[in-house]
Amino acid sequence: MKHFMLFLFITLLSISISETCSAQKVDLIFSHKYHAEEVGAECTDCHAAVDSSMTPKDNLLPEMETCYSCHDEDTKCTVCHTDPDNAGVYPRITSYISHFPHAKHIENEVECSTCHANVEKSENIYEKHLPSMTKCQTCHDEIDKPDYCLTCHAKGQDLRPENHKLDWLKAHGISNELNTEECTKCHTQNQCNDCHRSDNLDHKVHPLNFVNNHSLVAKGNIENCYTCHEEQSSCIDCHRQELVMPRSHASAGWSNAKTGGRHARAAKFDLDSCASCHNEPGSEPICSQCHQKN
Repeated sequence: MKHFMLFLFITLLSISISETCSAQKVDLIFSHKYHAEEVGAECTDCHAAVDSSMTPKDNLLPEMETCYSCHDEDTKCTVCHTDPDNAGVYPRITSYISHFPHAKHIENEVECSTCHANVEKSENIYEKHLPSMTKCQTCHDEIDKPDYCLTCHAKGQDLRPENHKLDWLKAHGISNELNTEECTKCHTQNQCNDCHRSDNLDHKVHPLNFVNNHSLVAKGNIENCYTCHEEQSSCIDCHRQELVMPRSHASAGWSNAKTGGRHARAAKFDLDSCASCHNEPGSEPICSQCHQKN
């Protein structure tokens, strides 16, 4: 419950910050919709520098000279500014990725609206229309490759979303359960396994001596184990490798070639229990390996 409340607080804080930033006032009246539908202007008519831009540090916003190519220079500024005498400069976006090249995307015939969705419908300057990571991964989806993210992001750059900071390490499990698809935009199952199945030196995933008493946890909440471990197959693979057997298997007379021993009687009463370990998917039952010889 404590972790859930923390996660809820972080989410609401992120929304509040976002709304505060979007509410910043800029004295500029501009409609992409009007220019696209009524004037028939192309994106590159105003943002001409995108054809050669190889870095997001470039200022791709149109200068006044660009506006004057269509608008009379003597036209009153109140057409676009409500208070021309105190007209501020439109704030540039600085939270960009480090190596994004507009020019390469244009060379590959990527339409502007592919990344800047619905910008042609915008009637104000507050909507950013920037692509989300999900949109980028429509094309750039090989995140398993080493250093793949460095194709666009700078090495050492903090790529964590705002909600991944503070106490995120302890609260991320709740977020994953609520919205796994959101996590898989950047993280793969292998990344989860690498962390949760590593040496676990800080014992935050499994406590000390867990290998000796994990069966108690498995019996009480096996579904929680299946979050990372591949259901019954994971148990079988490990137990076979470590030669872990039920106590009954080490008792006298458990198995013999003449009468079958106690294991034969146990199999008659509960064959499914035997097959849970003594079974190879797609192959003959393990019983036949011995019994077909007789």
